[in-house]
Amino acid sequence: MRLEAQSAAIRELFPADYADLALAVTELGGSTGAMIVLALLFWLSSRHRRNTALIVSYAFAGLALLVALKSLIGLPRPPDAVLLPGAAGEADGYGFPSGHAFAAVVVYGGLLSAFDRRRDPRAVLAVGAVVVAVSLSRVVLGVHYLGDVIAGAAIGLAFLPAMNRLTRGDPTRGFAIAVVLSLSALAVAGATEDALLGFGGSVGGVLATLGIDDYGVPALRSRLEAATLVGLGAGGTVGVRALEAAVAVAPLLAGLYAVLVAWILLAPSAVARCSTAVFDSLAQRRGAS
Repeated sequence: MRLEAQSAAIRELFPADYADLALAVTELGGSTGAMIVLALLFWLSSRHRRNTALIVSYAFAGLALLVALKSLIGLPRPPDAVLLPGAAGEADGYGFPSGHAFAAVVVYGGLLSAFDRRRDPRAVLAVGAVVVAVSLSRVVLGVHYLGDVIAGAAIGLAFLPAMNRLTRGDPTRGFAIAVVLSLSALAVAGATEDALLGFGGSVGGVLATLGIDDYGVPALRSRLEAATLVGLGAGGTVGVRALEAAVAVAPLLAGLYAVLVAWILLAPSAVARCSTAVFDSLAQRRGAS
Protein backbone atom coordinates (compact mmCIF):
# COMPACT_ATOMS: atom_id res chain seq x y z
CA MET A 1 0.00 0.00 0.00
CA ARG A 2 2.82 2.42 0.79
CA LEU A 3 4.87 1.49 -2.31
CA GLU A 4 8.15 0.83 -0.49
CA ALA A 5 9.96 -0.65 -3.52
CA GLN A 6 8.97 2.27 -5.77
CA SER A 7 10.08 4.69 -3.06
CA ALA A 8 13.50 3.05 -2.91
CA ALA A 9 13.82 3.36 -6.70
CA ILE A 10 13.05 7.09 -6.52
CA ARG A 11 15.62 7.60 -3.77
CA GLU A 12 18.27 5.81 -5.82
CA LEU A 13 17.66 8.14 -8.78
CA PHE A 14 18.33 11.24 -6.68
CA PRO A 15 21.99 11.84 -5.65
CA ALA A 16 22.51 12.46 -1.95
CA ASP A 17 24.66 15.47 -2.87
CA TYR A 18 21.46 17.35 -3.72
CA ALA A 19 19.90 16.92 -0.29
CA ASP A 20 19.93 20.70 0.26
CA LEU A 21 17.85 21.19 -2.90
CA ALA A 22 15.31 18.63 -1.71
CA LEU A 23 15.14 20.35 1.70
CA ALA A 24 14.52 23.72 0.03
CA VAL A 25 11.75 22.33 -2.17
CA THR A 26 10.08 20.53 0.69
CA GLU A 27 9.76 23.81 2.63
CA LEU A 28 7.14 24.96 0.09
CA GLY A 29 4.79 22.41 1.63
CA GLY A 30 5.78 23.01 5.25
CA SER A 31 3.82 25.16 7.68
CA THR A 32 6.44 27.93 7.71
CA GLY A 33 6.91 28.05 3.93
CA ALA A 34 3.18 28.01 3.21
CA MET A 35 2.58 30.70 5.84
CA ILE A 36 5.19 32.98 4.25
CA VAL A 37 3.64 32.57 0.79
CA LEU A 38 0.10 33.21 2.02
CA ALA A 39 1.11 36.15 4.20
CA LEU A 40 2.93 37.92 1.34
CA LEU A 41 0.02 37.37 -1.04
CA PHE A 42 -2.47 38.61 1.55
CA TRP A 43 -0.46 41.74 2.25
CA LEU A 44 0.34 42.66 -1.36
CA SER A 45 -2.77 41.57 -3.32
CA SER A 46 -5.43 44.00 -2.17
CA ARG A 47 -8.06 42.79 -4.64
CA HIS A 48 -7.70 39.18 -3.54
CA ARG A 49 -7.38 39.54 0.23
CA ARG A 50 -10.72 37.95 1.05
CA ASN A 51 -10.02 34.88 -1.06
CA THR A 52 -6.44 34.63 0.22
CA ALA A 53 -7.74 34.74 3.80
CA LEU A 54 -10.09 31.93 2.83
CA ILE A 55 -7.13 29.80 1.72
CA VAL A 56 -5.36 30.60 5.00
CA SER A 57 -8.38 29.16 6.80
CA TYR A 58 -8.20 26.06 4.58
CA ALA A 59 -4.54 25.62 5.52
CA PHE A 60 -5.32 25.61 9.24
CA ALA A 61 -8.35 23.37 8.83
CA GLY A 62 -6.25 20.99 6.76
CA LEU A 63 -3.42 21.00 9.28
CA ALA A 64 -5.83 19.95 12.02
CA LEU A 65 -7.38 17.25 9.83
CA LEU A 66 -3.97 15.76 8.96
CA VAL A 67 -2.80 15.79 12.59
CA ALA A 68 -5.90 13.82 13.59
CA LEU A 69 -5.66 11.39 10.64
CA LYS A 70 -1.99 10.65 11.22
CA SER A 71 -2.58 9.90 14.90
CA LEU A 72 -5.61 7.72 14.20
CA ILE A 73 -3.85 5.68 11.49
CA GLY A 74 -0.51 5.57 13.33
CA LEU A 75 1.75 4.31 10.53
CA PRO A 76 5.48 4.93 11.05
CA ARG A 77 7.84 6.79 8.76
CA PRO A 78 10.55 4.99 6.76
CA PRO A 79 13.54 3.76 8.82
CA ASP A 80 16.23 6.25 9.77
CA ALA A 81 18.70 4.42 7.55
CA VAL A 82 17.14 5.91 4.40
CA LEU A 83 17.15 9.53 5.62
CA LEU A 84 19.25 11.95 3.60
CA PRO A 85 21.73 14.16 5.52
CA GLY A 86 19.94 17.05 7.17
CA ALA A 87 16.49 15.45 6.95
CA ALA A 88 16.29 14.24 10.55
CA GLY A 89 14.27 17.30 11.56
CA GLU A 90 11.63 16.37 8.96
CA ALA A 91 11.06 12.89 10.37
CA ASP A 92 9.00 13.62 13.49
CA GLY A 93 5.62 12.02 14.11
CA TYR A 94 3.72 9.53 11.99
CA GLY A 95 4.22 9.04 8.27
CA PHE A 96 0.83 8.43 6.65
CA PRO A 97 -0.59 10.43 4.92
CA SER A 98 1.93 13.11 3.89
CA GLY A 99 1.04 16.51 5.32
CA HIS A 100 3.39 18.32 2.92
CA ALA A 101 1.77 16.80 -0.18
CA PHE A 102 -1.66 17.60 1.25
CA ALA A 103 -0.68 21.19 2.08
CA ALA A 104 0.81 21.76 -1.39
CA VAL A 105 -2.50 20.75 -3.00
CA VAL A 106 -4.65 22.78 -0.60
CA VAL A 107 -2.55 25.95 -0.52
CA TYR A 108 -1.34 26.25 -4.11
CA GLY A 109 -4.39 24.59 -5.62
CA GLY A 110 -6.59 26.84 -3.50
CA LEU A 111 -4.73 29.91 -4.74
CA LEU A 112 -5.72 29.02 -8.31
CA SER A 113 -9.30 29.74 -7.25
CA ALA A 114 -8.35 32.70 -5.06
CA PHE A 115 -6.69 34.45 -8.01
CA ASP A 116 -9.19 33.16 -10.59
CA ARG A 117 -6.53 31.21 -12.53
CA ARG A 118 -8.21 27.80 -12.74
CA ARG A 119 -8.60 28.10 -16.53
CA ASP A 120 -5.04 29.30 -17.10
CA PRO A 121 -3.05 26.27 -18.35
CA ARG A 122 0.27 27.81 -17.33
CA ALA A 123 -0.91 28.48 -13.78
CA VAL A 124 -2.39 24.98 -13.47
CA LEU A 125 0.83 23.46 -14.82
CA ALA A 126 2.93 25.52 -12.39
CA VAL A 127 0.82 24.44 -9.41
CA GLY A 128 0.96 20.82 -10.56
CA ALA A 129 4.74 21.06 -10.82
CA VAL A 130 5.00 22.46 -7.27
CA VAL A 131 2.77 19.70 -5.88
CA VAL A 132 4.79 16.98 -7.65
CA ALA A 133 8.11 18.53 -6.60
CA VAL A 134 7.10 18.85 -2.94
CA SER A 135 5.68 15.32 -2.91
CA LEU A 136 8.76 13.75 -4.50
CA SER A 137 11.05 15.73 -2.17
CA ARG A 138 9.47 13.93 0.77
CA VAL A 139 10.24 10.56 -0.78
CA VAL A 140 13.77 11.60 -1.75
CA LEU A 141 14.52 12.83 1.77
CA GLY A 142 13.41 9.47 3.13
CA VAL A 143 10.68 10.85 5.41
CA HIS A 144 7.76 9.36 3.44
CA TYR A 145 6.97 6.51 1.13
CA LEU A 146 5.48 7.18 -2.29
CA GLY A 147 2.13 5.85 -1.09
CA ASP A 148 2.11 8.45 1.71
CA VAL A 149 2.43 11.41 -0.65
CA ILE A 150 -0.10 10.02 -3.14
CA ALA A 151 -2.60 9.62 -0.30
CA GLY A 152 -1.86 13.12 1.03
CA ALA A 153 -2.38 14.71 -2.39
CA ALA A 154 -5.57 12.72 -2.98
CA ILE A 155 -7.02 13.82 0.38
CA GLY A 156 -6.13 17.40 -0.50
CA LEU A 157 -7.97 17.13 -3.82
CA ALA A 158 -11.08 15.96 -1.95
CA PHE A 159 -10.65 18.49 0.85
CA LEU A 160 -10.64 21.59 -1.40
CA PRO A 161 -14.13 21.21 -2.93
CA ALA A 162 -15.53 20.12 0.45
CA MET A 163 -14.25 23.32 2.08
CA ASN A 164 -15.49 25.40 -0.86
CA ARG A 165 -18.98 24.05 -0.28
CA LEU A 166 -18.91 24.36 3.51
CA THR A 167 -17.45 27.87 3.70
CA ARG A 168 -19.35 29.44 0.78
CA GLY A 169 -16.48 31.89 0.38
CA ASP A 170 -16.54 33.16 3.98
CA PRO A 171 -13.09 33.14 5.68
CA THR A 172 -14.62 33.40 9.15
CA ARG A 173 -16.65 30.27 8.47
CA GLY A 174 -13.46 28.58 7.25
CA PHE A 175 -11.59 29.43 10.45
CA ALA A 176 -14.58 28.28 12.54
CA ILE A 177 -14.43 24.90 10.78
CA ALA A 178 -10.69 24.86 11.49
CA VAL A 179 -11.38 25.45 15.22
CA VAL A 180 -13.70 22.42 15.33
CA LEU A 181 -11.20 20.23 13.48
CA SER A 182 -8.32 21.41 15.66
CA LEU A 183 -10.24 20.51 18.82
CA SER A 184 -10.62 17.03 17.39
CA ALA A 185 -6.89 16.96 16.63
CA LEU A 186 -6.07 17.96 20.22
CA ALA A 187 -8.36 15.22 21.52
CA VAL A 188 -6.78 12.56 19.29
CA ALA A 189 -3.11 13.61 19.16
CA GLY A 190 -2.72 15.58 22.38
CA ALA A 191 -1.07 18.99 22.75
CA THR A 192 1.53 18.53 20.00
CA GLU A 193 3.07 21.58 18.34
CA ASP A 194 1.07 21.09 15.14
CA ALA A 195 -2.19 20.56 17.02
CA LEU A 196 -1.59 23.74 19.06
CA LEU A 197 -0.67 25.65 15.89
CA GLY A 198 -3.91 24.51 14.28
CA PHE A 199 -6.03 25.49 17.27
CA GLY A 200 -4.34 28.80 18.11
CA GLY A 201 -4.10 29.89 14.48
CA SER A 202 -7.75 29.03 13.87
CA VAL A 203 -8.94 31.03 16.88
CA GLY A 204 -6.78 33.97 15.84
CA GLY A 205 -8.21 33.73 12.33
CA VAL A 206 -11.80 33.81 13.58
CA LEU A 207 -11.16 36.84 15.79
CA ALA A 208 -9.25 38.72 13.08
CA THR A 209 -11.66 38.08 10.21
CA LEU A 210 -14.63 39.14 12.34
CA GLY A 211 -12.94 42.54 12.59
CA ILE A 212 -12.31 42.99 8.86
CA ASP A 213 -15.22 44.71 7.17
CA ASP A 214 -13.91 44.72 3.61
CA TYR A 215 -10.87 42.73 2.51
CA GLY A 216 -10.45 44.82 -0.62
CA VAL A 217 -10.01 48.04 1.36
CA PRO A 218 -7.64 49.62 2.01
CA ALA A 219 -5.75 49.14 -1.24
CA LEU A 220 -2.04 49.83 -1.29
CA ARG A 221 -1.41 53.38 -2.49
CA SER A 222 2.32 53.32 -3.10
CA ARG A 223 5.38 51.09 -3.21
CA LEU A 224 6.52 52.67 0.03
CA GLU A 225 3.31 51.61 1.74
CA ALA A 226 3.72 48.09 0.33
CA ALA A 227 7.31 47.92 1.56
CA THR A 228 6.25 49.23 4.98
CA LEU A 229 3.50 46.62 5.21
CA VAL A 230 5.84 43.77 4.32
CA GLY A 231 8.53 45.06 6.68
CA LEU A 232 6.22 45.50 9.67
CA GLY A 233 4.22 42.38 8.91
CA ALA A 234 7.30 40.23 8.54
CA GLY A 235 8.95 41.82 11.58
CA GLY A 236 5.94 41.12 13.77
CA THR A 237 5.69 37.58 12.44
CA VAL A 238 9.37 36.86 13.07
CA GLY A 239 9.09 38.35 16.54
CA VAL A 240 6.16 36.13 17.47
CA ARG A 241 7.83 33.02 16.03
CA ALA A 242 11.00 33.86 17.99
CA LEU A 243 9.02 33.63 21.23
CA GLU A 244 8.04 30.01 20.55
CA ALA A 245 11.18 28.58 22.12
CA ALA A 246 10.57 30.50 25.33
CA VAL A 247 6.96 29.33 25.71
CA ALA A 248 6.62 25.87 27.23
CA VAL A 249 3.01 25.93 28.44
CA ALA A 250 0.50 24.63 25.89
CA PRO A 251 -2.22 27.30 26.43
CA LEU A 252 0.35 30.10 26.09
CA LEU A 253 1.76 28.55 22.92
CA ALA A 254 -1.73 28.32 21.43
CA GLY A 255 -2.29 31.96 22.38
CA LEU A 256 0.98 32.90 20.70
CA TYR A 257 -0.12 31.22 17.49
CA ALA A 258 -3.44 33.05 17.69
CA VAL A 259 -1.59 36.37 17.92
CA LEU A 260 0.60 35.35 14.97
CA VAL A 261 -2.33 34.70 12.61
CA ALA A 262 -4.29 37.71 13.83
CA TRP A 263 -1.28 39.93 13.18
CA ILE A 264 -0.85 38.60 9.65
CA LEU A 265 -4.52 39.27 8.84
CA LEU A 266 -4.79 42.66 10.54
CA ALA A 267 -1.43 44.13 9.50
CA PRO A 268 -2.79 45.73 6.25
CA SER A 269 -5.49 47.61 8.17
CA ALA A 270 -3.01 48.79 10.81
CA VAL A 271 -0.51 50.03 8.21
CA ALA A 272 -3.26 51.68 6.13
CA ARG A 273 -4.59 53.61 9.13
CA CYS A 274 -1.11 54.85 9.97
CA SER A 275 -0.54 55.76 6.32
CA THR A 276 -3.86 57.61 6.14
CA ALA A 277 -2.99 59.58 9.25
CA VAL A 278 0.36 60.56 7.73
CA PHE A 279 -1.22 61.59 4.42
CA ASP A 280 -3.92 63.63 6.20
CA SER A 281 -1.33 65.36 8.34
CA LEU A 282 0.75 66.25 5.27
CA ALA A 283 -2.34 67.52 3.48
CA GLN A 284 -3.26 69.74 6.42
CA ARG A 285 0.24 71.20 6.55
CA ARG A 286 0.17 71.96 2.82
CA GLY A 287 -3.25 73.56 3.17
CA ALA A 288 -2.08 75.67 6.06
CA SER A 289 0.98 76.83 4.12
